Amino acid sequence: MPKYMNWRNFWIFWLCGLALFLFNVGTSAPLMTEVAPTGILDHQSAGTAARVDAIQQSWAAAGQMNYAKWSMITDLVFIGLYSIGGILGGRLIWQEAQSPSLKKLGLFMVLVYFLFGLFDYVETISQITQVLQNKGSDTLAGIAAFARPPKIVTWIIGTFGIIIALIWRHRERRA
Repeated sequence: MPKYMNWRNFWIFWLCGLALFLFNVGTSAPLMTEVAPTGILDHQSAGTAARVDAIQQSWAAAGQMNYAKWSMITDLVFIGLYSIGGILGGRLIWQEAQSPSLKKLGLFMVLVYFLFGLFDYVETISQITQVLQNKGSDTLAGIAAFARPPKIVTWIIGTFGIIIALIWRHRERRA
């Protein structure tokens, strides 16, 4: 097994990713405008260039375009940390589990965290490209809006799934 495949790295990546997610959620208020009451979430689900342009114009009017760029950059870092952490955790659970069901759950977590990272990167790269170009794109807005639902589903499944797997692993090791 490679040296980087260890529980210490899982906890570092996964918890740092979770902390960065909570930081992004906690500092998202500057992007909440009358046009985009849920801030970046409105940008993610915009779906059209016209809607993206309206949101970005509201951010520019509020003097928050640089904030939007940095928010999306920190989101890119979160995606990497959290996905790598989840993949590491899933693989470690799969390798160490005694029960076949926990092994399957570990492999499932690897797949779920990979898909989460893929969908969230597609969504966020589509978003940040529009922010950096200071112009909406029907194609990119559509891609971001398409990637959002599976990203949310995989985030929820991955977050709760890894917690369940960790508790199961702990109980299995104690038995």
